Amino acid sequence: MSQELSAFDFHFHTIHSKDGLNNPRTLFKQMKRVGLKGIALTEHWRPSLRKTIIRDERFLIPACEFKSTDSGEIIGLFISEPIENRSFVEIAEDIHDQNGFVILPHPYDITRKHTAIRKGLSEVIIKKHVDLIEGINSRNIINLFNTQAQRLAERLRKPMTAGSDAHSFLEIGHAKTWLQGIETPEDVYEELRKGHTQISGHCSFFWVHIPSSIWQRIRRYSKWPIPKV
Repeated sequence: MSQELSAFDFHFHTIHSKDGLNNPRTLFKQMKRVGLKGIALTEHWRPSLRKTIIRDERFLIPACEFKSTDSGEIIGLFISEPIENRSFVEIAEDIHDQNGFVILPHPYDITRKHTAIRKGLSEVIIKKHVDLIEGINSRNIINLFNTQAQRLAERLRKPMTAGSDAHSFLEIGHAKTWLQGIETPEDVYEELRKGHTQISGHCSFFWVHIPSSIWQRIRRYSKWPIPKV
């Protein structure tokens, strides 16, 4: 197995999310441009992929970002089946039932309504039900939120991921999770299972939020449909 490091973005949205502008058809080209080996499509509410898609030795990984009914947002990685929107613990259990990984996204971003810190998610639940903590989210408006997430991961001894949380092409590649010796999607899964991750990245400029915010409102008021899976 190669010892080379490969870069992944484990938080990413496309037009299958209500506020996403990224076209899935262009992602392999975009990955090559910014040096990514793979992207996890963490669409809102439901996965947009049934299985990992491989092209030119790059991967699109099925995933989903949920807003639990009690304790904020939660990402399921390597899941392909819809999950009923319930409590944080119940969603985490459903993700594990699909042999997926539970990622806690942007836990300390106080500017978002549905985050762990705003919803009072306990460290007891995080320690028991979360597999990885998002140590870098490029959509956090200040880096302090990322620093606090990294401290939480270190305190609870959880491996970390990084995600651009990209909603448009302007954000692709701003955060990367580095895995070693990746040749297949199975290698990705195994490295995550072992917790062998490194992270890098930076916060996007605040103005990158503007296109997705406008697009979300256009869809809402014009009742523009979200593409079906």
